[in-house]
Amino acid sequence: MEWPGDFPHDHAFVELLVPGVSSELDVQQLLRDTEEKLKLNACSIEQNLKELQAKMGDSWTGELPPSPTECLQWFNLRTPNSVRPVTTGHQETMDFLKTLQQYLRSEEEGREEVTLQLLLNLSCQCGVSFPCTPSSSSSSSSSSSSFQQTASSIPVVHTVIDDSSLEVQEVWDDVRLRLRRSLTGQLSSCSPEHEGPRHGYTLSVPQRVDCLQQLCFLYPESEVLTHYQGLRTQSVLALLRSAVTSGPGGETGFDKLVAGFRSAAPALTQALGEEVLVLARLVEPHAILGFLNAAYLGTVARELASMMERERETALKDNTTLSGKIRRYPARSRATVAPMEVPQKGRTFSLTSHQLGALTQLASTLLGLESSVKELATNMAFINCAGETPAVKGILKKTREETDMTTVDGSKATTDNLLHTPEALVLEFDWRSAFRGLVPQMAHCVKVVLDDVCAKSLEQEEVLNANGHTFITLSSTAGHPPITVSNTLHGDSSHTYSERESPKMIAKFCGVIMAELDALLPLAVACREGSLLEVRSSFVEVCGRVTLAALGRLEERAQQIPSSAPLKNLPALLATCIYVHQRLDHYHARLSDPTAARVPLTLLPIQKYQDTVEALRDQLTSYCVQVCFTSILHDAESHYWADPKPFYEGERCSFSLQMWFYFLCGLRSDLWAVLPAELAREALAQVLCDTLQLLVRRYARARPSYKRHLQIRCDITAVLLYVEQLMWSVCDCPEALVRFDPSSPVAIVAGGCNWPPRIHSLCDQLLTVMVVVTAPLSMLHGTFMSIPVKTSTQHHPGSTGVHWLNAIDPDLFTEQSIRDGLTGLAASGCQLRLLTSDPGSSPRLLLRTLLHRDCHLPRILLENSHFCEESGSEVAPENCKAGDDFMVALFNLLASLNDVPEALTQALGPYLDRGRIWEHLYALADTTRTVPVLVSCVRGVVVKPSRGLLGHLVSMVTAWQAAEEPSGALFRRDVPESVLAKVPREWNYTPLESRGREATSKSVISLAVQALSFILTNLPLAAASLPLPIRFLFHVAEKHLSQHARQLRSMGLLLWALLSCLVQGLEDPDSVDQISGLALDRGAKDRLALLAECLQATMGIQQKGVPKPTVHKVLQALEDNRPKWITLQLQKARKLCSDSVFERGGESGAVQETGVAAAELTEQKIGLMLLEVCHKAGGSDYLRQIYHIIQGNEELLMSRLSGNTDLPDDTPQRVNFDLGSEGHVAPAPFNPLTQFDHIGRKKLEQSAVVDWAWDWPRLLPAYQGMRRVTFTTLLANRWEMQDGAALEDEERVLVEELRKAFSVSHSSPGPQDLPGAQQTQRSEQRTPQ
Repeated sequence: MEWPGDFPHDHAFVELLVPGVSSELDVQQLLRDTEEKLKLNACSIEQNLKELQAKMGDSWTGELPPSPTECLQWFNLRTPNSVRPVTTGHQETMDFLKTLQQYLRSEEEGREEVTLQLLLNLSCQCGVSFPCTPSSSSSSSSSSSSFQQTASSIPVVHTVIDDSSLEVQEVWDDVRLRLRRSLTGQLSSCSPEHEGPRHGYTLSVPQRVDCLQQLCFLYPESEVLTHYQGLRTQSVLALLRSAVTSGPGGETGFDKLVAGFRSAAPALTQALGEEVLVLARLVEPHAILGFLNAAYLGTVARELASMMERERETALKDNTTLSGKIRRYPARSRATVAPMEVPQKGRTFSLTSHQLGALTQLASTLLGLESSVKELATNMAFINCAGETPAVKGILKKTREETDMTTVDGSKATTDNLLHTPEALVLEFDWRSAFRGLVPQMAHCVKVVLDDVCAKSLEQEEVLNANGHTFITLSSTAGHPPITVSNTLHGDSSHTYSERESPKMIAKFCGVIMAELDALLPLAVACREGSLLEVRSSFVEVCGRVTLAALGRLEERAQQIPSSAPLKNLPALLATCIYVHQRLDHYHARLSDPTAARVPLTLLPIQKYQDTVEALRDQLTSYCVQVCFTSILHDAESHYWADPKPFYEGERCSFSLQMWFYFLCGLRSDLWAVLPAELAREALAQVLCDTLQLLVRRYARARPSYKRHLQIRCDITAVLLYVEQLMWSVCDCPEALVRFDPSSPVAIVAGGCNWPPRIHSLCDQLLTVMVVVTAPLSMLHGTFMSIPVKTSTQHHPGSTGVHWLNAIDPDLFTEQSIRDGLTGLAASGCQLRLLTSDPGSSPRLLLRTLLHRDCHLPRILLENSHFCEESGSEVAPENCKAGDDFMVALFNLLASLNDVPEALTQALGPYLDRGRIWEHLYALADTTRTVPVLVSCVRGVVVKPSRGLLGHLVSMVTAWQAAEEPSGALFRRDVPESVLAKVPREWNYTPLESRGREATSKSVISLAVQALSFILTNLPLAAASLPLPIRFLFHVAEKHLSQHARQLRSMGLLLWALLSCLVQGLEDPDSVDQISGLALDRGAKDRLALLAECLQATMGIQQKGVPKPTVHKVLQALEDNRPKWITLQLQKARKLCSDSVFERGGESGAVQETGVAAAELTEQKIGLMLLEVCHKAGGSDYLRQIYHIIQGNEELLMSRLSGNTDLPDDTPQRVNFDLGSEGHVAPAPFNPLTQFDHIGRKKLEQSAVVDWAWDWPRLLPAYQGMRRVTFTTLLANRWEMQDGAALEDEERVLVEELRKAFSVSHSSPGPQDLPGAQQTQRSEQRTPQ
């Protein structure tokens, strides 16, 4: 692809990549644009070489003009000279250098900058090479050869010929020495008013790069870097010393070091990041690492070692005790630990527990700094620090040791070797060596402190227990550090326990012990080298000892249940064991460092805690089940089936069932409060399932009398109502609620737990018992005698769905929903109820609920909030602020879901319409007016790619200005005429200021054409870098802005907003200064303003006043050389945006279909989307924040989803976003008085249960396909089949027909299953099918 020769610089930057590829079309566009940019760059290089070849033609003295390959060799300093030098007279050279020397000795302001720019102009324009010898060569005879060698070794056009080398070299050394002082002063300048822990360079990164490049023009690179390293070393020392001395008042000893290094760490990290950016423009990666090691990391290590040694000496004086006179110290945080038993005479030294804590905090701070530096180096893409050893080996080890023994600024030879060693380097974090002098004291103190904390905690717990406090004192785990464990299935990867996997409350005495272990863990992690391993070994040893002691106490308390301790303690003990087990896993992961010396970790009782967790879990579930079997459900009066009298006159269900449900609700409250969410749900489901089995056996074997057969119907009705209420807490997804076939694909996708299918099966069996045993005889006879049951297994009511739910609540669980799954408002209400009934926040279910039915739930939230109310309505400031936070969380969550690009627009639809937000999107770049928080969020996303373009544009303008307008780029002073007059004529130097306005104007137009071409070339990829939900939002918004159709016809709303933001950035001085890091002068800002006007003209925006001719010339030049190219680029970018949106929209539309495949795809997509959301910064917090808002407004949302207009007066009418300082709704405490006669929030009316209207004509036909043996067994339990039953003639005929048809023998009234618990357990385990 060839471009016109008039635009050799019209190329695109390949490094402008897409931050996040969103669709297949985006990937294809990226590949096409990258290929096109490579061709453009190749063409640009070729054109520049041709231009350079033409310019050098006049200075070439050879027989043939240079080829492009020879031109490239001019830039290689190691290539032998192929250009014939032009002789310059000695006197002319001396006159010029002495004139520069006199000018630099004057008092004129800015003389150094003027001189440097003149020398650079002479070098780049005229090819003059100035000697770049080491500064040490000026006083020896070797300086002559060095001067001549340098002049003849660099491939330049003109070379200074030294006739009297010594004299010329002395003058030149004096000139460049004065220039170096000026540049060094800029590099080492720190503002006096910023002295303190965060003081730093007053120069920006580009300015520092410029200073160093100018120094490299005057001196060899190695010498420049050596001197610069000394400056940075002094800066780091000043930073550390200032941070330590300027710490908060009252801090002494190691606390002072902790405060100082904690305040200095952010400044050090920032300085290291800037240093990498600076050095990357000058040296190779290995030299960068060597520089960072010598100037930063090594300096930090040496200074820390020095400070630690001083504090160690101070502590030695304060903490020393006479041997043989060991004093007792009070057990307080700052108490001195008992001295070590060291076999030495005289005095022994020990640390206090407070000093140990300070050392741990210092190690934690340094570990954080080390992690930040590693991440910084890894992100710079020149080294992967993961897994590298902190100490280097072989000859590099010697180099580092030599460096440690030198002075602060280091010797030249050592530093030079460090910077230019050919071997691969790693970052050297040698700060751990500062702790070596305290290893015995730290190791001993760790043991004593942890043993002391453990002993006191266990003693306090024992005292409380002895005083009659049978309930275990609990403490919350909220705010504890995240738990990370190694994953052996994935090599070196790690796994972090989620919030749903972590306990909520634990025993307080264990919490104290684990808090102390957590506090000392950073010290053990830091002590990874050979001389420090004693500290790590001590930590592991005492950690195993104290956790075993805690485990013994936990097991002891578990054995007291239920004899002397309540059942409520058991979930707390289980939660505590789980927490300690997870912490031990975390310790094992942190201390199992493959790059460090190994310490045996078998002392950590991980497996013992795992076994105890399993044992306590079995104890909890088995005990609860046993309580139900032997006590709660042991009710002889309720289950005396042969009683000729009705139970409580037939006005209520059995007492045992009511107490059974009451017990399960209390158990749920206890489990929800302390255990991890998944474990709590499984424990409740297991107890419910096991106790249901007993009820199924009991009612399947019962043969009631005439007066008691209605009690069976009432009891089973109550059981089904109770279980329906508990199923919302047991199931984790709608599929588990309405389907129980564990082999179905939907159930497999729904995941893991097999308790809901078993519970569904048991409830269906109970319903079968109720239908066969208590249904009206005439209806039963008519149903089963017309179509006899089959001997083989046929259709069963529960084989494809949950029939009992349809029977108990046919309005919610319709036959279609049981068969195909919940849909519509029923599905929305079901998901909301599952979400709020869950033990904790379920991110998967939450995301699924938010996206269901085109984001129906978020729309209801916004419709019933102040966002969609009239502007005059009163809103509390706290609620308004909390609402804005919710809007930010909802936007950031939905804007990241590229798989469902329409979700963001659908969720915000009501607010976008009623809040009149569409118009704000058209004027998105206008920062002068106040806008809603949603518009600010959209603007923040759209501005990112425009800022990327703006950064390149600023670089283009500053580079052009440095070449074409040096007087405007660096300084505003001209070179004195006296100096210009002494420039040798052979150099043919012409000042840039004398080129004329016409040439400058032409250059400005060329710059504007290049910049505008750059914008339009990269516009498609800039648009593709935006998330798909943002593109879809603008696509829909464009349809609502018909009044702006003329302006948006050519580019669309998204490109309009993107270019408008770019124009606003070009016109905003603060933006360009912030991006460039420089205070741009008026000339550069005028060029950017001209580019902004050209962009506005491209967008069709009318300029205020008379249009500038320059704008017309720029657009005309671009149109003449590329006809209709601007329009084509805009169309391409617009097509990419719309096509990518509809590509994903078509995929998501396919998911709306019903069926197993659609459900699988939905679950898979939700899992992938959730993974993507949680891996982004703040993703989990956004989900948690939205969950708490939904939880706090559950009553309002349920009323809106149900469509019920007859609501109680206390039902809220507006969404409340202000949920208090904690940001979440605390679960309602278990109220025994309320729960006793309630099902959920509804009061249990016994009369309603007794008179429950079963739809027998609909129920009975569903059981015609049941197995004959099951039907016959249950039919024999009917009271009509018993001997001596008082039957009417018509009933007797029906009974005899049923007896003959199903071979039912006569039976006597009474229970088949004795009410006693022992007999119940010995009864037949198999339930009739």
